[in-house]
Amino acid sequence: MLPMTMTMMLLGLGGNWLAVFGQIAAFSYYVLAASTVLIAVAWLVAYRRDKMRHLKWGLAASTAMTALAWVVVFNEARINEFLIQQM
Repeated sequence: MLPMTMTMMLLGLGGNWLAVFGQIAAFSYYVLAASTVLIAVAWLVAYRRDKMRHLKWGLAASTAMTALAWVVVFNEARINEFLIQQM
């Protein structure tokens, strides 16, 4: 198994990207709250305009991604510990 840093480098996630991501991570709760509200509004608009048949899979995927992001944010300490152990 490749070390985590080597894997990240192969994926193109170098130090510069991580530095930018670190600054954005400070606002993660606000960004996730805003995205949750926007997805809820998207579901409501699709329902009211009778477009659920066309948009349900895209909305479901967006909802799943946002839910996964919430899980990651709430388990950030455990994920960090796991990644440190892998080094």
